[in-house]
Amino acid sequence: WVSVANRGKKSGETWTPFHSPYCVSFAFLGVLLAMGHELSDEVVRAAQLAKQLGESERRMELAARAATLGFWTWDIPKNEIWATETARELFEVSLDERITLERFLETLHPDDRDRVSRAIQETIQGGGEYEVEYRVLVSRDGPRWIAARGRVERNPQGEAVLMRGVLLDVTPQRRSQDELDQARLQLAHASRVWIVGQLGSALAHELNQPLGAILRNAEAAQILLQSDRPDLEQIRAIVSDIRRDDQRASRVIDRLRSLLKRRSMDVQLIKLDEVIADAVALARGAANPREMDLEVKTSPGLPPVMGDRVHLQQVLLNLMFNAVEALRESTRPEKRIVIVTGRSQDGFLEIAVEDNGPGIAQERLEQVFEPFVTSKPDGTGLGLSISRMIVESLGGRLSAENRPEGGAIFRVKLREAPGYLVE
Repeated sequence: WVSVANRGKKSGETWTPFHSPYCVSFAFLGVLLAMGHELSDEVVRAAQLAKQLGESERRMELAARAATLGFWTWDIPKNEIWATETARELFEVSLDERITLERFLETLHPDDRDRVSRAIQETIQGGGEYEVEYRVLVSRDGPRWIAARGRVERNPQGEAVLMRGVLLDVTPQRRSQDELDQARLQLAHASRVWIVGQLGSALAHELNQPLGAILRNAEAAQILLQSDRPDLEQIRAIVSDIRRDDQRASRVIDRLRSLLKRRSMDVQLIKLDEVIADAVALARGAANPREMDLEVKTSPGLPPVMGDRVHLQQVLLNLMFNAVEALRESTRPEKRIVIVTGRSQDGFLEIAVEDNGPGIAQERLEQVFEPFVTSKPDGTGLGLSISRMIVESLGGRLSAENRPEGGAIFRVKLREAPGYLVE
Protein backbone atom coordinates (compact mmCIF):
# COMPACT_ATOMS: atom_id res chain seq x y z
CA TRP A 1 0.00 0.00 0.00
CA VAL A 2 1.22 3.50 -0.79
CA SER A 3 -0.02 6.96 0.34
CA VAL A 4 -1.37 9.19 -2.41
CA ALA A 5 -2.40 12.86 -1.86
CA ASN A 6 -6.05 13.57 -2.35
CA ARG A 7 -6.00 16.54 -4.63
CA GLY A 8 -9.70 17.02 -4.50
CA LYS A 9 -9.71 17.45 -0.75
CA LYS A 10 -7.45 19.31 1.57
CA SER A 11 -8.41 17.28 4.54
CA GLY A 12 -5.77 14.57 4.08
CA GLU A 13 -4.45 11.49 2.20
CA THR A 14 -5.87 8.19 0.87
CA TRP A 15 -4.14 4.77 0.60
CA THR A 16 -4.20 2.93 -2.76
CA PRO A 17 -2.91 -0.64 -3.43
CA PHE A 18 0.10 -0.90 -5.78
CA HIS A 19 0.53 -4.29 -7.62
CA SER A 20 4.13 -5.45 -7.99
CA PRO A 21 5.36 -8.70 -9.69
CA TYR A 22 8.19 -9.04 -7.23
CA CYS A 23 8.02 -10.61 -3.86
CA VAL A 24 10.97 -10.75 -1.60
CA SER A 25 10.86 -13.81 0.71
CA PHE A 26 13.75 -15.86 2.01
CA ALA A 27 11.56 -18.97 2.27
CA PHE A 28 10.48 -18.70 -1.39
CA LEU A 29 14.06 -18.08 -2.45
CA GLY A 30 15.09 -21.30 -0.73
CA VAL A 31 12.43 -23.22 -2.62
CA LEU A 32 13.67 -21.77 -5.91
CA LEU A 33 17.23 -22.71 -5.11
CA ALA A 34 16.21 -26.30 -4.25
CA MET A 35 14.15 -26.63 -7.44
CA GLY A 36 17.02 -25.23 -9.52
CA HIS A 37 19.43 -27.72 -7.97
CA GLU A 38 17.11 -30.66 -8.69
CA LEU A 39 16.49 -29.39 -12.21
CA SER A 40 20.19 -29.03 -12.88
CA ASP A 41 20.73 -32.64 -11.69
CA GLU A 42 18.01 -33.85 -14.05
CA VAL A 43 19.56 -31.92 -16.93
CA VAL A 44 22.96 -33.44 -16.19
CA ARG A 45 21.50 -36.94 -15.97
CA ALA A 46 19.57 -36.42 -19.22
CA ALA A 47 22.75 -35.30 -20.94
CA GLN A 48 24.59 -38.34 -19.63
CA LEU A 49 21.79 -40.66 -20.79
CA ALA A 50 21.75 -39.01 -24.20
CA LYS A 51 25.51 -39.50 -24.45
CA GLN A 52 25.23 -43.14 -23.40
CA LEU A 53 22.35 -43.69 -25.84
CA GLY A 54 24.33 -42.14 -28.66
CA GLU A 55 27.31 -44.33 -27.78
CA SER A 56 25.10 -47.43 -27.73
CA GLU A 57 23.63 -46.50 -31.10
CA ARG A 58 27.11 -46.05 -32.57
CA ARG A 59 28.21 -49.40 -31.18
CA MET A 60 25.09 -51.10 -32.53
CA GLU A 61 25.58 -49.51 -35.93
CA LEU A 62 29.22 -50.62 -35.94
CA ALA A 63 28.24 -54.19 -34.98
CA ALA A 64 25.45 -54.19 -37.55
CA ARG A 65 27.82 -53.02 -40.28
CA ALA A 66 30.40 -55.64 -39.29
CA ALA A 67 27.74 -58.36 -39.55
CA THR A 68 26.08 -56.77 -42.61
CA LEU A 69 22.87 -56.38 -40.64
CA GLY A 70 20.21 -53.89 -41.65
CA PHE A 71 17.24 -52.80 -39.53
CA TRP A 72 13.88 -51.75 -40.92
CA THR A 73 10.45 -50.65 -39.74
CA TRP A 74 7.32 -50.60 -41.88
CA ASP A 75 4.52 -48.20 -40.89
CA ILE A 76 1.64 -50.23 -42.34
CA PRO A 77 -1.15 -47.56 -42.38
CA LYS A 78 1.17 -44.99 -43.98
CA ASN A 79 2.88 -47.62 -46.19
CA GLU A 80 6.27 -46.16 -45.38
CA ILE A 81 9.42 -48.13 -44.64
CA TRP A 82 12.25 -46.74 -42.54
CA ALA A 83 15.60 -48.48 -43.06
CA THR A 84 19.10 -48.02 -41.74
CA GLU A 85 21.93 -46.99 -44.00
CA THR A 86 23.20 -50.59 -44.14
CA ALA A 87 19.77 -51.87 -45.18
CA ARG A 88 19.54 -49.26 -47.94
CA GLU A 89 23.00 -50.21 -49.18
CA LEU A 90 21.92 -53.87 -49.45
CA PHE A 91 19.10 -52.80 -51.78
CA GLU A 92 21.08 -49.99 -53.43
CA VAL A 93 18.47 -47.41 -52.35
CA SER A 94 19.61 -43.83 -51.71
CA LEU A 95 19.29 -42.29 -48.25
CA ASP A 96 16.75 -39.67 -49.33
CA GLU A 97 14.49 -42.00 -51.32
CA ARG A 98 11.09 -42.84 -49.85
CA ILE A 99 10.53 -46.61 -49.58
CA THR A 100 7.10 -48.18 -49.84
CA LEU A 101 6.10 -51.84 -49.96
CA GLU A 102 5.72 -51.61 -53.75
CA ARG A 103 9.19 -50.05 -54.09
CA PHE A 104 10.65 -52.80 -51.93
CA LEU A 105 9.04 -55.56 -54.03
CA GLU A 106 10.39 -53.97 -57.22
CA THR A 107 13.96 -54.60 -56.03
CA LEU A 108 13.37 -58.36 -55.69
CA HIS A 109 14.02 -61.06 -58.25
CA PRO A 110 10.81 -61.65 -60.29
CA ASP A 111 10.68 -65.30 -59.19
CA ASP A 112 10.66 -64.28 -55.51
CA ARG A 113 8.17 -61.38 -55.48
CA ASP A 114 4.94 -63.38 -55.15
CA ARG A 115 6.44 -65.64 -52.48
CA VAL A 116 7.66 -62.71 -50.37
CA SER A 117 4.37 -60.83 -50.80
CA ARG A 118 2.43 -63.89 -49.62
CA ALA A 119 4.72 -64.28 -46.61
CA ILE A 120 4.12 -60.65 -45.62
CA GLN A 121 0.34 -60.94 -45.95
CA GLU A 122 0.26 -64.21 -44.01
CA THR A 123 2.27 -62.62 -41.19
CA ILE A 124 -0.06 -59.61 -41.06
CA GLN A 125 -3.21 -61.75 -41.07
CA GLY A 126 -2.06 -64.60 -38.87
CA GLY A 127 0.48 -62.96 -36.61
CA GLY A 128 3.71 -64.62 -35.61
CA GLU A 129 7.07 -63.91 -37.17
CA TYR A 130 7.96 -63.07 -40.74
CA GLU A 131 10.93 -65.12 -41.97
CA VAL A 132 11.95 -65.50 -45.61
CA GLU A 133 14.95 -65.53 -47.93
CA TYR A 134 14.91 -63.83 -51.30
CA ARG A 135 17.13 -62.43 -54.03
CA VAL A 136 17.69 -58.73 -54.63
CA LEU A 137 18.55 -57.46 -58.11
CA VAL A 138 21.63 -55.28 -57.72
CA SER A 139 23.81 -53.70 -60.36
CA ARG A 140 26.97 -55.64 -59.53
CA ASP A 141 28.02 -59.21 -58.73
CA GLY A 142 24.68 -60.71 -59.74
CA PRO A 143 21.67 -61.30 -57.44
CA ARG A 144 22.20 -60.80 -53.73
CA TRP A 145 20.61 -63.21 -51.24
CA ILE A 146 18.93 -61.61 -48.22
CA ALA A 147 17.59 -63.35 -45.12
CA ALA A 148 14.84 -61.27 -43.49
CA ARG A 149 13.05 -61.67 -40.17
CA GLY A 150 10.36 -59.49 -38.70
CA ARG A 151 7.43 -59.25 -36.33
CA VAL A 152 4.07 -57.50 -36.50
CA GLU A 153 2.91 -55.07 -33.79
CA ARG A 154 -0.80 -54.38 -33.30
CA ASN A 155 -2.87 -51.62 -31.70
CA PRO A 156 -5.38 -52.28 -28.87
CA GLN A 157 -8.04 -53.05 -31.52
CA GLY A 158 -5.88 -55.87 -32.91
CA GLU A 159 -5.03 -54.10 -36.15
CA ALA A 160 -1.54 -54.51 -37.60
CA VAL A 161 0.08 -51.07 -37.45
CA LEU A 162 3.81 -51.74 -37.47
CA MET A 163 6.22 -54.36 -38.70
CA ARG A 164 9.86 -54.23 -37.72
CA GLY A 165 12.75 -56.55 -38.38
CA VAL A 166 16.31 -57.19 -39.47
CA LEU A 167 18.07 -58.06 -42.75
CA LEU A 168 21.20 -60.16 -43.26
CA ASP A 169 23.25 -60.58 -46.42
CA VAL A 170 23.67 -64.37 -46.83
CA THR A 171 25.07 -64.29 -50.37
CA PRO A 172 28.46 -65.87 -49.45
CA GLN A 173 26.74 -68.69 -47.57
CA ARG A 174 24.33 -69.24 -50.45
CA ARG A 175 27.14 -69.38 -52.98
CA SER A 176 29.07 -71.81 -50.80
CA GLN A 177 25.94 -73.95 -50.46
CA ASP A 178 25.40 -73.87 -54.22
CA GLU A 179 28.99 -74.99 -54.80
CA LEU A 180 28.53 -77.77 -52.24
CA ASP A 181 25.29 -78.85 -53.93
CA GLN A 182 27.04 -78.94 -57.30
CA ALA A 183 29.81 -81.08 -55.83
CA ARG A 184 27.22 -83.43 -54.37
CA LEU A 185 25.42 -83.68 -57.70
CA GLN A 186 28.69 -84.50 -59.45
CA LEU A 187 29.42 -87.14 -56.85
CA ALA A 188 25.92 -88.59 -57.24
CA HIS A 189 26.40 -88.64 -61.01
CA ALA A 190 29.71 -90.48 -60.62
CA SER A 191 27.93 -92.99 -58.41
CA ARG A 192 25.26 -93.52 -61.08
CA VAL A 193 27.96 -94.12 -63.69
CA TRP A 194 29.44 -96.73 -61.34
CA ILE A 195 26.01 -98.32 -61.00
CA VAL A 196 25.70 -98.56 -64.80
CA GLY A 197 29.09 -100.25 -64.84
CA GLN A 198 27.84 -102.76 -62.29
CA LEU A 199 24.76 -103.31 -64.44
CA GLY A 200 26.79 -103.93 -67.58
CA SER A 201 26.10 -107.64 -67.97
CA ALA A 202 22.49 -107.29 -66.82
CA LEU A 203 21.86 -104.46 -69.28
CA ALA A 204 23.46 -106.45 -72.09
CA HIS A 205 21.11 -109.30 -71.29
CA GLU A 206 18.09 -106.97 -71.10
CA LEU A 207 18.97 -105.51 -74.51
CA ASN A 208 20.00 -108.74 -76.21
CA GLN A 209 16.68 -110.41 -75.49
CA PRO A 210 14.40 -107.91 -77.31
CA LEU A 211 16.97 -107.29 -80.05
CA GLY A 212 17.34 -111.03 -80.66
CA ALA A 213 13.56 -111.42 -80.72
CA ILE A 214 13.26 -108.56 -83.22
CA LEU A 215 15.84 -110.22 -85.47
CA ARG A 216 14.10 -113.61 -85.38
CA ASN A 217 10.68 -112.06 -86.05
CA ALA A 218 12.07 -109.99 -88.91
CA GLU A 219 13.61 -113.12 -90.49
CA ALA A 220 10.31 -115.00 -90.09
CA ALA A 221 8.39 -112.13 -91.70
CA GLN A 222 10.87 -112.07 -94.56
CA ILE A 223 10.31 -115.78 -95.20
CA LEU A 224 6.53 -115.36 -95.11
CA LEU A 225 6.66 -112.47 -97.56
CA GLN A 226 8.51 -114.66 -100.09
CA SER A 227 5.43 -116.85 -100.37
CA ASP A 228 3.01 -116.36 -103.26
CA ARG A 229 0.18 -115.93 -100.77
CA PRO A 230 1.67 -114.65 -97.50
CA ASP A 231 -0.40 -115.09 -94.36
CA LEU A 232 -1.19 -111.45 -93.57
CA GLU A 233 -2.65 -112.28 -90.16
CA GLN A 234 0.56 -114.00 -89.11
CA ILE A 235 2.63 -111.10 -90.46
CA ARG A 236 0.52 -108.68 -88.43
CA ALA A 237 1.24 -110.71 -85.29
CA ILE A 238 4.96 -110.69 -86.08
CA VAL A 239 4.96 -106.92 -86.60
CA SER A 240 3.13 -106.51 -83.30
CA ASP A 241 5.80 -108.62 -81.55
CA ILE A 242 8.55 -106.55 -83.16
CA ARG A 243 6.91 -103.36 -81.96
CA ARG A 244 6.58 -104.71 -78.40
CA ASP A 245 10.22 -105.85 -78.28
CA ASP A 246 11.35 -102.54 -79.72
CA GLN A 247 9.51 -100.66 -76.95
CA ARG A 248 11.07 -102.94 -74.34
CA ALA A 249 14.58 -102.20 -75.64
CA SER A 250 13.73 -98.51 -75.84
CA ARG A 251 12.67 -98.44 -72.17
CA VAL A 252 15.96 -100.04 -71.14
CA ILE A 253 17.91 -97.45 -73.13
CA ASP A 254 15.84 -94.59 -71.67
CA ARG A 255 16.50 -95.80 -68.11
CA LEU A 256 20.19 -96.11 -68.91
CA ARG A 257 20.28 -92.60 -70.44
CA SER A 258 18.53 -91.07 -67.44
CA LEU A 259 21.07 -92.63 -65.08
CA LEU A 260 24.03 -91.44 -67.13
CA LYS A 261 22.75 -87.92 -67.71
CA ARG A 262 24.26 -85.21 -65.51
CA ARG A 263 21.31 -83.35 -64.02
CA SER A 264 20.23 -81.31 -61.03
CA MET A 265 17.49 -82.36 -58.63
CA ASP A 266 14.05 -82.12 -60.27
CA VAL A 267 11.52 -82.42 -57.44
CA GLN A 268 7.99 -83.33 -58.54
CA LEU A 269 5.06 -85.61 -57.70
CA ILE A 270 6.20 -89.25 -57.88
CA LYS A 271 4.39 -92.51 -57.22
CA LEU A 272 6.51 -94.99 -55.30
CA ASP A 273 5.36 -98.08 -57.21
CA GLU A 274 6.47 -96.52 -60.52
CA VAL A 275 9.94 -95.68 -59.19
CA ILE A 276 10.28 -99.18 -57.74
CA ALA A 277 9.17 -100.80 -61.02
CA ASP A 278 11.82 -98.89 -63.00
CA ALA A 279 14.58 -99.71 -60.52
CA VAL A 280 13.62 -103.38 -60.32
CA ALA A 281 13.57 -103.63 -64.12
CA LEU A 282 17.20 -102.50 -64.17
CA ALA A 283 18.36 -104.55 -61.19
CA ARG A 284 16.56 -107.82 -61.89
CA GLY A 285 19.32 -108.96 -64.20
CA ALA A 286 21.95 -108.36 -61.50
CA ALA A 287 20.01 -110.60 -59.11
CA ASN A 288 20.34 -113.83 -61.06
CA PRO A 289 16.87 -115.44 -60.96
CA ARG A 290 18.51 -118.86 -60.61
CA GLU A 291 20.28 -117.74 -57.44
CA MET A 292 18.08 -115.05 -55.85
CA ASP A 293 14.39 -114.30 -55.66
CA LEU A 294 13.47 -110.62 -56.05
CA GLU A 295 9.95 -109.86 -54.82
CA VAL A 296 8.00 -106.59 -54.68
CA LYS A 297 5.10 -106.00 -52.27
CA THR A 298 3.46 -102.63 -52.78
CA SER A 299 0.59 -101.22 -50.74
CA PRO A 300 -2.23 -99.95 -52.98
CA GLY A 301 -3.59 -96.45 -52.57
CA LEU A 302 -0.47 -94.79 -51.23
CA PRO A 303 -0.25 -91.06 -52.05
CA PRO A 304 2.67 -89.76 -54.11
CA VAL A 305 5.78 -88.17 -52.64
CA MET A 306 7.75 -85.09 -53.62
CA GLY A 307 11.01 -86.37 -55.08
CA ASP A 308 13.31 -86.81 -58.04
CA ARG A 309 12.65 -89.99 -60.03
CA VAL A 310 16.22 -90.64 -61.18
CA HIS A 311 17.82 -89.93 -57.80
CA LEU A 312 15.31 -92.17 -56.00
CA GLN A 313 16.02 -94.93 -58.54
CA GLN A 314 19.69 -94.49 -57.73
CA VAL A 315 18.96 -94.94 -54.00
CA LEU A 316 16.94 -98.12 -54.60
CA LEU A 317 19.55 -99.56 -56.97
CA ASN A 318 22.26 -98.96 -54.36
CA LEU A 319 20.20 -100.71 -51.70
CA MET A 320 19.38 -103.64 -53.98
CA PHE A 321 23.05 -104.02 -55.00
CA ASN A 322 24.03 -104.13 -51.33
CA ALA A 323 21.45 -106.85 -50.78
CA VAL A 324 22.74 -108.81 -53.80
CA GLU A 325 26.33 -108.60 -52.53
CA ALA A 326 25.26 -109.71 -49.04
CA LEU A 327 23.38 -112.70 -50.43
CA ARG A 328 26.35 -113.82 -52.52
CA GLU A 329 28.19 -114.37 -49.25
CA SER A 330 25.24 -116.21 -47.72
CA THR A 331 25.11 -120.01 -47.44
CA ARG A 332 21.31 -120.12 -47.26
CA PRO A 333 19.69 -122.41 -49.82
CA GLU A 334 17.03 -119.79 -50.53
CA LYS A 335 18.22 -116.25 -51.11
CA ARG A 336 15.55 -113.59 -51.15
CA ILE A 337 15.26 -109.83 -51.61
CA VAL A 338 11.90 -108.25 -50.79
CA ILE A 339 10.88 -104.64 -51.45
CA VAL A 340 7.91 -103.54 -49.35
CA THR A 341 6.05 -100.23 -49.40
CA GLY A 342 3.69 -98.87 -46.77
CA ARG A 343 3.17 -96.17 -44.18
CA SER A 344 5.45 -96.12 -41.15
CA GLN A 345 4.28 -95.55 -37.59
CA ASP A 346 5.73 -92.03 -37.57
CA GLY A 347 3.64 -90.96 -40.58
CA PHE A 348 6.20 -91.32 -43.38
CA LEU A 349 5.75 -93.30 -46.58
CA GLU A 350 8.29 -96.09 -46.47
CA ILE A 351 10.20 -98.30 -48.87
CA ALA A 352 11.88 -101.22 -47.09
CA VAL A 353 14.54 -103.28 -48.89
CA GLU A 354 14.96 -106.56 -47.00
CA ASP A 355 17.28 -109.52 -47.53
CA ASN A 356 17.85 -112.79 -45.68
CA GLY A 357 21.64 -112.63 -45.86
CA PRO A 358 24.15 -112.57 -43.00
CA GLY A 359 23.13 -109.07 -41.85
CA ILE A 360 25.36 -106.18 -40.77
CA ALA A 361 28.01 -106.63 -38.08
CA GLN A 362 26.91 -104.78 -34.95
CA GLU A 363 30.10 -102.71 -34.76
CA ARG A 364 29.52 -101.52 -38.34
CA LEU A 365 25.81 -100.82 -38.04
CA GLU A 366 26.34 -97.19 -37.01
CA GLN A 367 29.01 -96.62 -39.67
CA VAL A 368 27.40 -97.99 -42.83
CA PHE A 369 26.35 -94.52 -44.04
CA GLU A 370 29.74 -92.89 -43.48
CA PRO A 371 31.81 -92.12 -46.61
CA PHE A 372 34.44 -94.67 -47.69
CA VAL A 373 33.19 -97.31 -45.27
CA THR A 374 32.77 -100.60 -47.17
CA SER A 375 33.21 -104.32 -46.69
CA LYS A 376 33.61 -105.02 -50.43
CA PRO A 377 37.13 -105.42 -51.80
CA ASP A 378 36.22 -103.40 -54.92
CA GLY A 379 33.65 -101.07 -53.29
CA THR A 380 33.93 -97.28 -53.16
CA GLY A 381 32.20 -96.84 -49.80
CA LEU A 382 30.13 -93.99 -51.25
CA GLY A 383 26.89 -95.66 -52.34
CA LEU A 384 25.12 -95.59 -48.98
CA SER A 385 26.43 -92.15 -47.96
CA ILE A 386 25.24 -90.69 -51.28
CA SER A 387 21.90 -92.46 -50.87
CA ARG A 388 21.39 -90.92 -47.42
CA MET A 389 22.37 -87.50 -48.79
CA ILE A 390 19.74 -87.81 -51.56
CA VAL A 391 16.98 -88.96 -49.19
CA GLU A 392 17.71 -86.26 -46.61
CA SER A 393 17.79 -83.56 -49.31
CA LEU A 394 14.17 -84.57 -50.04
CA GLY A 395 13.23 -84.21 -46.36
CA GLY A 396 13.30 -87.94 -45.69
CA ARG A 397 15.33 -90.45 -43.69
CA LEU A 398 17.41 -93.52 -44.50
CA SER A 399 18.20 -96.07 -41.80
CA ALA A 400 19.53 -99.61 -41.48
CA GLU A 401 18.82 -102.42 -39.03
CA ASN A 402 19.18 -106.17 -38.73
CA ARG A 403 16.24 -108.52 -39.02
CA PRO A 404 15.63 -110.75 -35.96
CA GLU A 405 15.42 -113.81 -38.22
CA GLY A 406 18.60 -112.89 -40.08
CA GLY A 407 19.48 -110.43 -42.79
CA ALA A 408 19.23 -106.64 -43.01
CA ILE A 409 16.56 -104.02 -43.68
CA PHE A 410 17.19 -100.60 -45.19
CA ARG A 411 14.26 -98.21 -44.72
CA VAL A 412 13.71 -95.21 -46.99
CA LYS A 413 11.20 -92.81 -45.42
CA LEU A 414 9.72 -89.98 -47.46
CA ARG A 415 7.03 -87.41 -46.73
CA GLU A 416 3.86 -87.59 -48.78
CA ALA A 417 3.11 -84.72 -51.14
CA PRO A 418 1.27 -81.94 -49.23
CA GLY A 419 -2.34 -81.26 -50.14
CA TYR A 420 -2.68 -84.37 -52.30
CA LEU A 421 -6.00 -86.23 -52.10
CA VAL A 422 -5.92 -89.96 -52.75
CA GLU A 423 -8.48 -90.89 -55.38
